[in-house]
Amino acid sequence: MAKRKVSRKYKKKAMMERQMTQERKVPAQKPRQKFNIWTFLKNLPKKVAKFFRNVVHELKRVTWPNRKALMTYTVVVLVTIAIFGVLLGLYDFIFLQLVELLVKI
Repeated sequence: MAKRKVSRKYKKKAMMERQMTQERKVPAQKPRQKFNIWTFLKNLPKKVAKFFRNVVHELKRVTWPNRKALMTYTVVVLVTIAIFGVLLGLYDFIFLQLVELLVKI
């Protein structure tokens, strides 16, 4: 007996129905361990030391800019701050004049 061809739009629906009819196994949950403050306090210095060791390790991997690049980045930041400061001051002045004009009316 030949298989009947099913159009594409019904294939997804049939597959979803098949999946829904199959029983799903719920994953077994581990029993929750009781929080022990004494073991936490005992292990805390080790964890803090490990954190700082990892920080030092990551800082060694950082590619630091040379002096020329650092100066260039600093100038770019200062110029950008100056431009936005002037724009903000200009907008503040314009809105202040508009408010004073509206108050006079």
